[in-house]
Amino acid sequence: MITMLAMALIACAMTISPALAQMQVPGVSSMLPDKTMLLEQGKKLVADLTSMKSSGKLDAADTQTVDSMLPKANALNTELAKPQVEPSKLTKLAGQLGDLQKQAGALQGKMK
Repeated sequence: MITMLAMALIACAMTISPALAQMQVPGVSSMLPDKTMLLEQGKKLVADLTSMKSSGKLDAADTQTVDSMLPKANALNTELAKPQVEPSKLTKLAGQLGDLQKQAGALQGKMK
């Protein structure tokens, strides 16, 4: 009886193992932000900020805010354009880009 149970367990394990081997578990690299995508978003952010600044639809305080955001966005793009960016730095840059995008979105909502 015990040998039959052991054989059944072994047979089960043998049929499950190939299925588990074929499953792909996401690696660390798939969880990191994509540098090319971030750079494209950064370029779009600079274009949007430049457009907002020249539109004349922002009040003086918001125009100053855009003026302070542009150098940050340009610096971010400079870092993202480098051939090699460390994973930890890439994550930090993604966070900074997200913050700037939120601020830009709020400013777009305030445009006259």
